Amino acid sequence: MRLFKSVSLRVHLPDCLNFSTPTNSAALRVWFLFAITPLAAQTEVPAALEKAKTDLTAALSGLEKTRTAIAAEKPTLSADFAKTEIELREKRRLVRIARQSKEDRAEELRQLRTDLATRQQDASYLAGLLKDHALKTTTLSTPGAAPLEIPPEIIASNPHQPATALSERLPILDAALDRVEALLGGSTSPGKASDPEGNIREGILAALGPISFFLSDDQLVGGDIIASTPGEIPHFVPGSAEQISMFIAGKEIALPLDPTGGNARAMDEIDGGFMDFIRKGGLWIWPIILLALLSIVFGIIKLARFARFREPTDAWVSAILAALRTGDRAKASSIAIGQLHPAGAVMDKLVSVSENSADLVEETLYEQLMAVQDKTSSLLPVIAITAATAPLLGLLGTVSGMIATFNLITLFGSGDPKPLAGGISEALITTLFGLVVAIPALILHAFLSRRAQGIVQTTERLGLSFVNGLRSKQS
Repeated sequence: MRLFKSVSLRVHLPDCLNFSTPTNSAALRVWFLFAITPLAAQTEVPAALEKAKTDLTAALSGLEKTRTAIAAEKPTLSADFAKTEIELREKRRLVRIARQSKEDRAEELRQLRTDLATRQQDASYLAGLLKDHALKTTTLSTPGAAPLEIPPEIIASNPHQPATALSERLPILDAALDRVEALLGGSTSPGKASDPEGNIREGILAALGPISFFLSDDQLVGGDIIASTPGEIPHFVPGSAEQISMFIAGKEIALPLDPTGGNARAMDEIDGGFMDFIRKGGLWIWPIILLALLSIVFGIIKLARFARFREPTDAWVSAILAALRTGDRAKASSIAIGQLHPAGAVMDKLVSVSENSADLVEETLYEQLMAVQDKTSSLLPVIAITAATAPLLGLLGTVSGMIATFNLITLFGSGDPKPLAGGISEALITTLFGLVVAIPALILHAFLSRRAQGIVQTTERLGLSFVNGLRSKQS
């Protein structure tokens, strides 16, 4: 394909140009050169395009090769970059540690020392627990129980280093576990025990967990062991020697047991009965018992008297007034006396003075009411005094017992709380008795006082009815 067509060039020269002179000839040559130059450029464009295509193809090929080389080198570069990043973090950490001040390092050292002291205290505490367990197991073991298989020098040793002490006493833990396993299976050992009469017998002590039994050598006497003070000969409660013998022989039997380790029997002995309470109460228990007896006796007397009374009715007063209207004073008096009530005696007195004016009869009524009130309220003040005094006597006995208990503390100290607790409980017995006497006495006094007041009010009401009847008769 032809890029350019043939061109007919017609040149019009100016008239001024004259080739005859040298100057004009040079000018003509310059003008012609500028006119021909675009034609030459048009002939070089196809070659430039071909060269540009060739360069572009070569550049794209080089770019593809470069990309392939980069993709091949990328994993290696990534691994190197990660490794370099790890090294950089480690170096930064080392730099941060190196930049720490002296105070920071000292604070960290103090913290480490505090942790060390805490660990040493824990080790010392655990070592002490192991030693205490070994001592208690050795000295307070149940009669007949398996011993703690541990060398005495381990218990007696006292290393200065807590860690050393703990490591040396760890065998105590193993020995204790072995002993518990032996107790669960039962163990026996020869020994002595005393019966309730105090006779010491030789025989076999058998232990099963916290429970121990005794069987004499002749297998005629046996029973379960009661806990006693360490170092003392244990004593037993007689039981079935035959069953205990079968138990020691490993046979299956049913034995009565005290799961409290003798505490139930001890509580039963401590509780005792009523006479044991009185004995423990001391001196001040007797005045309280005397007040209780007085309250009971006087209360029974008053209840018996009040039970005899029968409540009069208005018809009874009407019958007396009717007899007086007929002039039969003797019949009126007999009707009044026949009533089992304090109002009967009062009404008899009013009948005897009924011939007088109603005002005089009313004054006589009030005089008789005072006598009725004194009679119905008799013995009640004694019961009231009993209810008020019994708690005070109980408190007095408690204070006296506490003083005695504190005197014992002054002499013997307070190392063992059991005797002190027993003394305090005995001191409180008087307060218990005082309240037991006072509460029923107070209730009894309230009931009897209410009953006596009711009798007086009934007598007054019936007497006023009689006086009003006389007034209506006289009018």
